[in-house]
Amino acid sequence: MKSILLILSFILVFSTLGFPQEHKQGDSHGQMREKIESQKISFITEQLSLTPKEAQIFWPVYNELEQKKRELRNKNRTLFRTLRDKQDNLTDKELTKLSDQLIELRLEDVNLDKTYHEKFKKILPPKKILELYHSEKQFQSMLLRRIKERGRYQHGR
Repeated sequence: MKSILLILSFILVFSTLGFPQEHKQGDSHGQMREKIESQKISFITEQLSLTPKEAQIFWPVYNELEQKKRELRNKNRTLFRTLRDKQDNLTDKELTKLSDQLIELRLEDVNLDKTYHEKFKKILPPKKILELYHSEKQFQSMLLRRIKERGRYQHGR
């Protein structure tokens, strides 16, 4: 079973590499993002113990969600850059518009979670859906821990 999951993980990783990328070839940030995404796929696949049938249906839906979330993060980043770079020169009306846009992006994010939760319910049993959410948090925590550890080593602590 583990060998099937491993093979499936590799197939999914290589299939996601074919998606249009938001970075230039050789861009280290883009390469790092790809590496993290492939690690996340492997981690989630292992944690959920997806059957081949579940994985075949689940991963395209999950990847679609991740792409939409990435687009929202990019919009959010753009708004914050605007705020950072032009804050002193913006009118109250413009600042209000920016803050409203930020709240709308948060609502969009929550609505995405709700929409895809309903999609996941058609693909996975309830226990695996909860394991998915837990696995995502575990992966995020693990990633943050690694980043902190690298920072300590680089700064001689």
